[in-house]
Amino acid sequence: MRHNMKVWQQVFQELIQEVKPWHTWTLKLDESLIPNTLQPGWTQYQQWVFARFQCSLCSRSWASAQVQVLFHMHWSKTESKGRVKMRIFAQRCQKCSNPPFEIPEFTEENISRILNNLVFRILKKCYKEGFKSMKEIRTVKDNYVEGPHDINNCEACLQGFCAQSGLGLTTQPPVSLTLPVISLPTTVKTPIHKPSPTKSNTTAGAVTGDARVKKEVSPNPWFPKPTQAASLRANTNYHKETRIQVPHSSENFYSYTAQNPTRRNTGICCCLIILILIIVVVVEIL
Repeated sequence: MRHNMKVWQQVFQELIQEVKPWHTWTLKLDESLIPNTLQPGWTQYQQWVFARFQCSLCSRSWASAQVQVLFHMHWSKTESKGRVKMRIFAQRCQKCSNPPFEIPEFTEENISRILNNLVFRILKKCYKEGFKSMKEIRTVKDNYVEGPHDINNCEACLQGFCAQSGLGLTTQPPVSLTLPVISLPTTVKTPIHKPSPTKSNTTAGAVTGDARVKKEVSPNPWFPKPTQAASLRANTNYHKETRIQVPHSSENFYSYTAQNPTRRNTGICCCLIILILIIVVVVEIL
């Protein structure tokens, strides 16, 4: 762990300088840290992450997803300096008798994820910045971890600091259940076809006399079109409804008859004959 501490410090400086380049922060290892026991002005942050262990006696290796990493943070606004103390709780081999506690080994990717979460927590607690609802970046597990958490060989559990102490929970973090999204039914609107203002939907029947004018109504899109028999019946009714007023007076009758050319010629001939007869009668009398 001591040779890996340089990697922790280097990654931490790179991350903190990206967000606070004018401030000075340090990261040191402190194995005397106790959870929830803080000095005045200090804040605490805990993570349970994935790491691997190897026994120094039998060389047996195992993995755990409940490795506790404890951070204590302090920020001095007047000096623009910040300090972080870190403690990583160990585990021991369950096969050996009287085994020592072994320090876990982390991949560089998981170190970066753990310190990313730390920097976000520094922004939130020390600078009062960051997002209100912030989710931690989970560490990557290189294999599947089965079985309950070994509380008898966990340093944090034996000291009463582990969240899994006395619970016997599995080392695999709980899987978040995603509820299915129920889509609400959308209202389907049927388009209403309106007649174009440029088209005329009325037809006038030009008939002589006092003939009625019938309008053709545009079909309603909500009802089916009439059948052929119905349309023919409608046309028949149309012709029945067309009426011509017959004049009753004799004056109108002669005016109507005069409009016929054949009858007009016949009338002229009769008038000429009558005129000739009158002339002949007058000449004989004289």
